[in-house]
Amino acid sequence: MLQPVSLSGPAVILCVLVTGGLAGADDEWPRSVDTRLQVTLFAEDPSIRTPTGIDVDPQGRVWALESNTHFRPDDYDGPETDRLLVFEDPDGNGRADGVTTFATDFTYAMSVAVRPPWIDPVELPGHDDPGRQQVFLATRAEILLLEDLDGDDGCDRRTRLVHLETDGNYPHNGLAGFAFDALGWMYFGFGENLGADYAIIGRDGTRLTGGGEGGNMYRIRPDGTGLTHLATGFWNPHASCVDAFGRLFTVDNDPDSRPPCRLMHVIPGGDFGYRFRNGRKGLHPFTAWNGEIPGTLPMVAGTGEAPSGILAYEHDAFPAEYRGDLLATSWGDHRIDRFRLQPKGASFEAIAEPLIVGGENFRPVGIAMGPDGSLYCTDWVLRDYKLHGRGRVWKISAVRKKSPVDKTTPVNRLRSPVLTERRLAAQELADSPEGRRTLLEFTLQKKESEPVRARIEAYWALQNVATPEIADELRPVIRELRADGSGPVDEVEIAAWWYRNDQKSSRTEAERKGLAPITTAYAGSEAEDSLAHPALLLAKVYNSGGEWPDGPVLTDPSLAEVLADPFLFAMQVQQFARVPDPHQYVRWWEAGPIPEGRLLLTLAQRQRDPHDTSLLERQLSDPYPPVRRAAVQWVAEERLVDFRPQVETVLRSEPMTTELFLATLAALEMLDGKDPKDFDRTPAGNYVLPLLKDESTPAAVRIQALRLVEPNDEGLELALLAKLADSADDGLKTEAVRTLQQSGRPEAVAPLVDIATDDTRPRSLRAEAISGLAGFLGDPTQGTEARSAIVALLERGNGGLRLEAVRALRGQQSLDGDLQTQLVQLAETATTSSEMDDGLPLARQLAMTLQATAADLPEALRKLLQERPTGTQQWLDRLMEFDGGDQEAGRLVFFHPGGPGCAKCHTVNGRGGKVGPDLSNIGRSFTRRKLIESILDPSREVSPQFTNWSVLTDEGRVETGMIVHENLGQTTLGRSDGTLVTIETASIEERTPQRKSVMPEKLAERMTIDEFRDLLAWLQSLGQSPSRMSRE
Repeated sequence: MLQPVSLSGPAVILCVLVTGGLAGADDEWPRSVDTRLQVTLFAEDPSIRTPTGIDVDPQGRVWALESNTHFRPDDYDGPETDRLLVFEDPDGNGRADGVTTFATDFTYAMSVAVRPPWIDPVELPGHDDPGRQQVFLATRAEILLLEDLDGDDGCDRRTRLVHLETDGNYPHNGLAGFAFDALGWMYFGFGENLGADYAIIGRDGTRLTGGGEGGNMYRIRPDGTGLTHLATGFWNPHASCVDAFGRLFTVDNDPDSRPPCRLMHVIPGGDFGYRFRNGRKGLHPFTAWNGEIPGTLPMVAGTGEAPSGILAYEHDAFPAEYRGDLLATSWGDHRIDRFRLQPKGASFEAIAEPLIVGGENFRPVGIAMGPDGSLYCTDWVLRDYKLHGRGRVWKISAVRKKSPVDKTTPVNRLRSPVLTERRLAAQELADSPEGRRTLLEFTLQKKESEPVRARIEAYWALQNVATPEIADELRPVIRELRADGSGPVDEVEIAAWWYRNDQKSSRTEAERKGLAPITTAYAGSEAEDSLAHPALLLAKVYNSGGEWPDGPVLTDPSLAEVLADPFLFAMQVQQFARVPDPHQYVRWWEAGPIPEGRLLLTLAQRQRDPHDTSLLERQLSDPYPPVRRAAVQWVAEERLVDFRPQVETVLRSEPMTTELFLATLAALEMLDGKDPKDFDRTPAGNYVLPLLKDESTPAAVRIQALRLVEPNDEGLELALLAKLADSADDGLKTEAVRTLQQSGRPEAVAPLVDIATDDTRPRSLRAEAISGLAGFLGDPTQGTEARSAIVALLERGNGGLRLEAVRALRGQQSLDGDLQTQLVQLAETATTSSEMDDGLPLARQLAMTLQATAADLPEALRKLLQERPTGTQQWLDRLMEFDGGDQEAGRLVFFHPGGPGCAKCHTVNGRGGKVGPDLSNIGRSFTRRKLIESILDPSREVSPQFTNWSVLTDEGRVETGMIVHENLGQTTLGRSDGTLVTIETASIEERTPQRKSVMPEKLAERMTIDEFRDLLAWLQSLGQSPSRMSRE
């Protein structure tokens, strides 16, 4: 591979020869997975080196930033500062023929955006006419407006619109990522700044401060006025885009120890959970990554590593199915991914689909669309963060050119598949009364023949010209057209509800009056507040003004369904936080809200005034664990040390959950002045073993301690577990036995045998012990003792214990002749005797156990096997027709070593594997049907955080699994069997998302129908809200 030590003379020739052929696997030419698209080299070093941001102007010229300051080596021979370059392709051959330096003298330049043609030229006070060319440029520390006043392709005037005051100076976690909407707002991001305090100041003097909270999103007018904070909880929202319907999306550039990186749907006031002050790894109980903490929002999708550019494709150059899709670069995974948005509640979900893939030396950064629909992306080329002299710009275009469409009239252009053409046509029509009537007709009549994209542009255009005079002109037209305006809810109506009151904008009172009839006409007034249209409901809640009745809303159990959607919940919190009278919270609380309503009030009250503690004592003792969890986080993060005794009491409260237990431990640490960054570095055993060994610790707390401590922790003596298994508290006994069974220590067999064979013990506890013994049957030292105990239970056990003994043997590939005979005899009894209360379930269990040993099955057992469902639909039908099941038996199935293996990958209430999602609250979000489908067809719907990845190392080794951790130069994958494999991150050459889930297929084959039903009953019970359970 060419080392870029010199870029003159023969080295330039060599560079051209090598990159022209892109020889070697590292320099593999990026290619399109879709053969209808092609990738060609547009420009390369030495014309451009280490490029970052990119944009394309309406003339098709490519504007790209060249970084010469990002970790600059002492001996680097490039320019001293960053440059904004302009590339042209006058002959249209797809290769840049000329390059001009438009501006220079920047440090850490990240993003560039040519003023979109639908946004009016920026006119600044004290300046003459605006420049012929206006370009926005973001460095780490400022946002500039660059203007060419005389048309010579050089910057003649630069104006600072936004600047940053901070001690932070890391190159790429400051200001970056432009996006523009149809109403004239400009959006940008700000990274986590390594937790340093900061102030962001707009040109009009607006000053926003912070520090340590993580990354943020802002919006501002293109002239630098109206700076507004939009959302928080990001790591580094490095690139953003607004789609045709006004929805804002951003990509988070780094996940640290919480992979994957995130694609997010940003809403005003949204909190995406990340808190740098709690530790950059993101593992603290007060930090969320995918909406785990109530009030925070989940991602739309997991992305490739280091996404640095994103756009919403709105053109007809690519095949029609690309329209509206999001495309994002992945610097670390050498890809450009495609995301097809699918509605999920009030937001969306998607998966990363590789579209453009390349070798090790394809490092895409920025991405932009040209006027012809082609895409251009900058390529950093090498993995080195330091400047290295390499750089490329690629062009992605359709293989076949489309036939031109009719653009002769504004109405025809309004129907164009190209967003810029639609938007400009709508603006042209909005300039005349006749045109405004046309725009109203397009939208209010909801004609199916008119594309929704045309109709939304009509709405945006009318929004932009709204004045009281135009409102008077349009009122009779609205009345005339509204009569025919009924129709299904669509994106236009949703957008109109977002702007119905428009109280959050910088519009003047006169402009609002002009806007009112238009937004009211589009939004209507009769739309139902229905979960059938959660995106519409979200917009309506946003513009509700915070006026809520005292009783009906918060006491109505149906509110729980609304609040189950994280976006609707977060927006409701915002609305309740706007209450002018703080005493209203007490009145609402005393009206008896449902548990979810009390959680909403707790978060809203804190958001409104963190020092309003009027309800805090009640919140810290609330029976609903999520309320207590929110309260302890409130006390800790606001350092309300006077409430430390009450927080300590929470640690001993009931009911207790793992999340509440961890949050309370973290809160006490924080109140005691300890650095939250140290919390995730400390093994759980260090916190909980002292509590576990203290006999004065309440049983509920010791139960949580047992769930958190590693079962094989050296500080956890077996004698202590045996003692706890004899305690007076049934729950503590059970958890002690579960810890014994999961410890993997051969010494645990003896106490498990004692419990399993003790007739005086509760049957449920003995069943847990038998399940534990099943995991030791293959142990070379203790397997015989475990096996003898299980066989004895076959002879003298009864009811569920005999069934558990059979299940324990099911994983054995061979059984001795006497035991096989014993099982066959038991099967004959089970299928013929009416006195056995567990006859049929036991017979099914025996059939599966003996089937694995190649034993000669009795006819009755063969018949049972033949009656098992054989396909997905048969299983679904059988399981849906019977809505019962034994929840406690279902838990045994989940954790059983010879069962479907759920616990190898999934955690429930602190126990289980860490590969798949935590299922502690699965019953809150999954219906019975969805649970069945996810088990029968695990690849049907994969949450973005749990994408399965195929990883290729530089040694040719291929590993497949879910990314569990990425930290300290190592990447850990979780395989489908629950095992973990760790790979040096630097050795990874390629990683590709897979459509197939990491969750194994054919899990139904590992269960009897009874086990499946029991498992479903238990999963459905997990995390069920009190309100929902009472309704059901």
